[in-house]
Amino acid sequence: MRYHNTPETGAEQASNRDAALALVAKGFTVFPAGANKRPLIKGWQDKASDDPAQIERWWKKWPNAMPALPTGSRNGIAVMDVDCKGERDGLAALALFNDVDAMSPVWITTPSGGRHIYFRPPEGMGNSAPVPYGVDVKAEGGFVIAPGAINGKGVYSITSGSLGDDLPEWPKTFLPQQKPAGQAKAEPSGRDFSVILSALSALPNDGDEFGGREDWLRIGMALHAETEGSLEGEEAWHDWSAQHPSYDTTKTDEAWASFTADKEGGVTGKTIIAEAERRGWRDTSMLTDEDVETAAWTMAEIDRILEENRQTRSRGGLRLLKPRDCAEMPAREYVIKGLLAERDVGAIIGAPGSGKSVIAPYLGYAVARGVEAFDRRTKAGGVFYVAAEDALGLRKRVTALRDQHGEADGFHLVEGVTNLASVEDSRALRQAVKQHRPSLIIIDTLAAAFPGLEENESKAMGKVVSVARSLTQWGAAVLLIHHDTKAGDGLPRGHSILNGALDVSLHLRREKRLVEVRPSKNRNGTTDQSLAFSVGEIQLGTDADGDPITAPICDDESGPVVRDTATRLPASAKAALEILEALSEGGKCVTKSDWRKACVDSDAVSGAEKPDDRRKAFRRALEELARRQLFHSEGEIIHLPDAPEMLLGDEDV
Repeated sequence: MRYHNTPETGAEQASNRDAALALVAKGFTVFPAGANKRPLIKGWQDKASDDPAQIERWWKKWPNAMPALPTGSRNGIAVMDVDCKGERDGLAALALFNDVDAMSPVWITTPSGGRHIYFRPPEGMGNSAPVPYGVDVKAEGGFVIAPGAINGKGVYSITSGSLGDDLPEWPKTFLPQQKPAGQAKAEPSGRDFSVILSALSALPNDGDEFGGREDWLRIGMALHAETEGSLEGEEAWHDWSAQHPSYDTTKTDEAWASFTADKEGGVTGKTIIAEAERRGWRDTSMLTDEDVETAAWTMAEIDRILEENRQTRSRGGLRLLKPRDCAEMPAREYVIKGLLAERDVGAIIGAPGSGKSVIAPYLGYAVARGVEAFDRRTKAGGVFYVAAEDALGLRKRVTALRDQHGEADGFHLVEGVTNLASVEDSRALRQAVKQHRPSLIIIDTLAAAFPGLEENESKAMGKVVSVARSLTQWGAAVLLIHHDTKAGDGLPRGHSILNGALDVSLHLRREKRLVEVRPSKNRNGTTDQSLAFSVGEIQLGTDADGDPITAPICDDESGPVVRDTATRLPASAKAALEILEALSEGGKCVTKSDWRKACVDSDAVSGAEKPDDRRKAFRRALEELARRQLFHSEGEIIHLPDAPEMLLGDEDV
């Protein structure tokens, strides 16, 4: 077999023609597909060939065609097509149900970074199965681009195993539900379709109710039966499905195409009406004139929403935006401006004792009150602070925040969460979030909220990501409190799935009494920004023995000092400030003359030999420090600011 180096990857890969011939030699049937992954021949299901001569003819006609494999019984394969881009992280979703690495020995990596995982096809399974969001099914009636194929983006390369290996069975978790024998053929209800649409609008599809695939398919089957598979029914199916956070146009199309009268199991528009009536819906055709007038606005609003959905969704799931469209689209609402936006998943990370559980309640309290935090605006909204660790300590910290800043009715300390990996805790928190719709959810800490978490395993950390993302579906941002790596490199501890899923990561590093906070990842603004706080203490009262009860408090140090030192402090100015700090140690009074003499005598401020040159260096340092307000003077007496340590660490602000 001939090999060449592809410019996209630099790795040795067979050409498309040779890849096709190699597959045919192993007994597989193939057909040519274009760069858009669409078949180049009509009737490919029947015309796919294992004849080398036919392969030569096809590739002579289409030299750049990619070989494609029909899936299902034709080649004895079924494939999970796993998307790994952005929110469609299929691997993380699969990890919630299975040990991903042990699912199959045969893995293919696609040029876009996705994965094709190969199995034996279950008998009769088509291209629809209860798989997680981010995963597509290729079985009976489908096809997949073959390993070894090359396009302009790269190579479909075999990561492990080969197509000659014994393939495992399709995971039982993702097998389609079997239909009961002898189920009735679905007949339309005979009601006007406007009545069906009205009932459909009463059925929530927000990720909780009808969130399961089987429930979703049941409503689709009912619409298909009611309209006998018409375009009108398909549009209604898309409009209703689009309410769900995981809506996917292609999957919705494929599901609709799979519905047939013999598979609809008797569900019709009556099914939709019955579900709606259980939720208090009434048929407007049965109402009085007065009732109809009251309902008129509601129906008009439904029509407007449906029309808006149709206009913003193309059949291929694409939205084509011109520059002016981009300019006119509203910006995402911020929670903390420049740092955290609605529906974000972020993390506050740092070493033990760095102040993670001090800054987190402070940020939450600021959002609940709608006031600035670290000179950054917040958008007022409810806050859930999930106290999975040290609930009593957090009660004291919230009490200290109330004493210092006043009441914040939107702030809720959430106790009783012991394991968010469990169905019970996860569902209880989701229901509370759905009911109260907070703007911000803080989980303190990740390790305590997911006890026994194997942080370095993809399946375990995928569960954390999935739970966090599920809490954002009603608009909230989620902040996870977690440890950083031992290297202190600004990355969260554990499997890289977590860092890849984060929109924002705030890294804490303690320098003397100050804690510096820098975004190591920020999709809402620059990472070239720094916050600073110190951990203060506030007395809440006394205990039974008369000893003080205290709680740590976040003292925001982001004032003029931090803002005015956005650029690196010159070495001579930094040395002069260090000398002033040494002279002031213990609260000693420092005069300008004493400071000048110490700086002129120090080689750190200036290495010049002449005293006049050293005095000039001190004057330049003095001007720089004065411009940045890094000291105060009362005549001849010099005072330090409250927080000079911020400037004296390994890195200047």
